[in-house]
Amino acid sequence: MDTGVLIAVVTSAGVVGAGATGTIVAHILGRRLRAAQIKQTEAQAEQLKVQTALVRQDIYQQLTDDLRNELARVKADLDTTRESLRITSAEEERLRTRVLELESRVAELASVREERDRLRIDLAARDATIQELQRQVGDLKVQLALTNSPTT
Repeated sequence: MDTGVLIAVVTSAGVVGAGATGTIVAHILGRRLRAAQIKQTEAQAEQLKVQTALVRQDIYQQLTDDLRNELARVKADLDTTRESLRITSAEEERLRTRVLELESRVAELASVREERDRLRIDLAARDATIQELQRQVGDLKVQLALTNSPTT
């Protein structure tokens, strides 16, 4: 073979080889690029999972704090209600005792009124007796005066 032909064959083989090498290199680079993209996507997915977990944790923490605050408020309201009920119960007991005292006093006054009425009746009877006795004394004085007066 002629040197020119050899140079042309080697050059053309180099060109054909370069094309094949370019395809192979492009194929290898494409696989590496896809692998890198997959790794990047997996890393992004993992980062999203971590962020999601953090958001969930923040939401859980916020809900927990809100529930604790609400529970504390409800407990305070319950304590206030219990104290109010205790005061109301104490006031109710005080009023019940006062009502019993007043009922006892009313019964006592009714008894005293009955005694007073009975004593008034007794007094009226004795007054009538006194008046009758005074009338009799007056009659006796008249009789005595008549008996002691000289008869003419």
